Amino acid sequence: MARRGRPVPTETLLDLVWGDDSLGLTPTAVHTAVARLRRQTEADLVRTTDLGYAISHDVECDADVFSELVADTNALDAALRVDRLRAALALWSGPSAYAGVSDRLVLAERARLDDLRDRAIAHLSGALLELGGAPEGREAHDLARALVNANPLDESAAALAMRAAYRSEGQAEALQIHEDLRRALRDELGVRPGAQVRDLHARVLAQDPSLEAAHQRSTPASPLTSLHPGRLVPIPPSPTIGRQDDVATVLDALASGRRLVTVTGPGGVGKSRLLAEVGAALAGSREVAHIALGGHAALPVDELAASVALAAGLPLVDDDPVAGLVAALRTSTVTILADEAEWVLESAAALASALLAGAPGVTIVVTSRAPLSVVGERIVVLEPLATADPRGPMEEIRAAAAVRLLVERLADRGDLSADVQEIADGELRVVAEVAHRLDGLPLALEIVAGAAAGGPLLDLPEVAAAALDVEVEDHGRDERHRSLREALTWGVGRLGPEARVVLRRLGVFAGPFTTAAAAAVVGEGAGQVDRAVRELARHNLLKVERAPTTLSFRMLRVVRDLARDELTVAGEVEATRQRHRRWFAGAWRDSALCDELVEHVGRTHDDHVEALTDALAHHDDVAAGDIALALCRRWQFVEASAVGTRWATRVLDRRGLTDRQRARLEICRAGFLQGADWDAAHHEELRDALEGDPEWSALLDLTGAITTYALGDVPGARRHLDLARTAAASLHSLLPEIIATRAVVDAAAGDVDAALAGAREAIARVGITRSAVHSVTVVPKVALALLDAGKPREALELLTTAAADTEARFGIRPTSTTAINAGWAALAIDDGVSALCWFRESLTGPQAATAAPTVAEAAMGAGSALAALGHVTAAEVLGLGRLLLAASQQELPPTLEALTARAEEAAGVLTSNPDWDVVLASNRVVQLLDNAVAPATPRRA
Repeated sequence: MARRGRPVPTETLLDLVWGDDSLGLTPTAVHTAVARLRRQTEADLVRTTDLGYAISHDVECDADVFSELVADTNALDAALRVDRLRAALALWSGPSAYAGVSDRLVLAERARLDDLRDRAIAHLSGALLELGGAPEGREAHDLARALVNANPLDESAAALAMRAAYRSEGQAEALQIHEDLRRALRDELGVRPGAQVRDLHARVLAQDPSLEAAHQRSTPASPLTSLHPGRLVPIPPSPTIGRQDDVATVLDALASGRRLVTVTGPGGVGKSRLLAEVGAALAGSREVAHIALGGHAALPVDELAASVALAAGLPLVDDDPVAGLVAALRTSTVTILADEAEWVLESAAALASALLAGAPGVTIVVTSRAPLSVVGERIVVLEPLATADPRGPMEEIRAAAAVRLLVERLADRGDLSADVQEIADGELRVVAEVAHRLDGLPLALEIVAGAAAGGPLLDLPEVAAAALDVEVEDHGRDERHRSLREALTWGVGRLGPEARVVLRRLGVFAGPFTTAAAAAVVGEGAGQVDRAVRELARHNLLKVERAPTTLSFRMLRVVRDLARDELTVAGEVEATRQRHRRWFAGAWRDSALCDELVEHVGRTHDDHVEALTDALAHHDDVAAGDIALALCRRWQFVEASAVGTRWATRVLDRRGLTDRQRARLEICRAGFLQGADWDAAHHEELRDALEGDPEWSALLDLTGAITTYALGDVPGARRHLDLARTAAASLHSLLPEIIATRAVVDAAAGDVDAALAGAREAIARVGITRSAVHSVTVVPKVALALLDAGKPREALELLTTAAADTEARFGIRPTSTTAINAGWAALAIDDGVSALCWFRESLTGPQAATAAPTVAEAAMGAGSALAALGHVTAAEVLGLGRLLLAASQQELPPTLEALTARAEEAAGVLTSNPDWDVVLASNRVVQLLDNAVAPATPRRA
């Protein structure tokens, strides 16, 4: 079943099923087992082929049904969500998936399903709370408490349990849940509850009346900015000590006009933490994007540019990623925070130079063990924390930052008071001696605190007395401090044997991971992985990250390098990497597009790409196909068409894909190219390959509709959309987009009544609390249909409300499509000021349009708005718009052409220099709009 749709050789089955016991067996054992299976099931379930045994790809099991029921619930109201989630959970017959089956066969799939089950229980608890009844509230409480009991460190489950307890059991139990969580996080990980839980705790203490309100989602469809991980500035899990002056130095450099600041220092000195503090200080006053470069070792500059754009959710439509990133940021004032640039030093320097030259409003703060050596770079050297003579005055010891840090970390684990004034002089001198021996290097201090937790304080000097003298190359920098690598080796040496196995195998991760992912990738022979992960976090060998919906962990690059060395010595590289790529291949296999998929693939993008690259290198084509499909769904969401086209084409060249995977990837590539490049005969071949696959069959005809509509074949587009609607009849996530697309086609054909009916049905189906996916895929189409159907005011209201909602809930700025449609709607109701602001927004900021056809349309709209306002630059902007339309071989739809014709008649058209290229013309449009729109003008009316 795990390899449906492709034959499995007898020898492979022997190895997979019998493992080491297969050495004494012959293929007859497999034949006997298959014959027995055929007698117990349908005779044709298992087919014999020349290449081995096979099960058809359309054979379905309970795990498939469960995954489908859970994945397609976001668009439903609470009552329907409850019904579907109950039906999904009723398919389970035990506490874990595939009970009794060997880990060797099902470990990754078991981990995925168990994790998905926990999410289904959480969603069911939240939906029951929305219903608001007393029985529902008690059931929600029991479900949430069960999740917390199973995983006391799950902050999301604890928050849900607190809400349910407050409503059904009262304030006291809600507060007790918080206290249990606080203690568990402190004892197990040495961290404190995150901001969401702390805020909820304050509301419980204040007896906030909103906690009693029903009919509200207890957990938002997708937390703030989770869909673009680069816009989430990491929050240190514990207070930062002794770095206030260093933060101020970086901020002062930026305030003085420096556009590139590089924070240098040895490994473990706290550069990443300082960068997070700088980001927190900037976040309230300007847009900030955070990019971790530690997982990008040796990337060429073009791939690095693509990674930066994807992490920040920036559209990337240019075949040259560097030029595309510069274009996406050409009018932005974002501050990019780039961590651990030493691993891609030359590429980071080249990319920084390009951004500083082509995006004048962008500023960059980099951490690196070596400077980038870029013109205009301001270097800030981060020194270790100040220590004190252990035999010196007590006032100096208490004031030393290194002493205070070590005290704080020991206090986090309950070994010491956090107040240095309350610690006895003798004990504090012991702490000072350890801090002095470790030269105030923050990571070394944290490793000692973690490894020594629970032991007598007087043993600390012995704990820290390990020789830390091994010299290591530090990218040309003279190392004046003890070797961090030796400190790490010593810290690893204090781990138990199971934790050491887990540590080295976790070294294959490039980015953050959950305990479910860790269990799947670590595999057999490591005991309880979740317990080992907690031990590693206590020893500060893993850093705790609060992902939007769960607790995640990340390995610092210096730790990862040590772990990978140990993995190589143990001879486990190939097997561990295989489990890694199989985990990411299975994570979203056959899943419908949803916010959770977009968020997870974005957060783990580095690992998805690494797994895809590894699968291609090892000719694991089926795994490569599944990973590529998950990535393509993400790339479509963030408008990364150039990246998506390149990877989809590369994977499609592989011979080992299944027919279904190949058909899906062809649809994805057509989406990136904004139209299919196949004929009717191939369309039918794809339809045959997708038989029994309703979502992708519907997407196939949606692609066909868009292609034929672009060619002016409205009847053909309608036929495709009718087929798509039939295929997607039960798909709550996809059906609204199909209906909205049909409304656009109907409006263009002049069938106003059908267009209005379809537009309103689509909006009704996505509900009031829309998913992020629906906000991007459905709302702009509905607005366009309303606009073409003569309802511009309704279209503008929809777009304005949706833009504000998605920015508030998801941190998503309006896409260029949304902004342009809003501009046309405002123009159609003679609101030239709002129209001009919307068109300008489509061309500025990190969501700026960069493709020539889109810039051309925005220029025509902006020129029309300027003409309506009597502005002197209207004729020039209109002329530039005509030049860009001609260059991209595009025409405006009739409705929009009518609006621009009126403007051209009033203002005239200033013919642009025909020798100008697209980039020059686009830059001139933006320049003219920036001059025309006052900075204080509201972005939208």
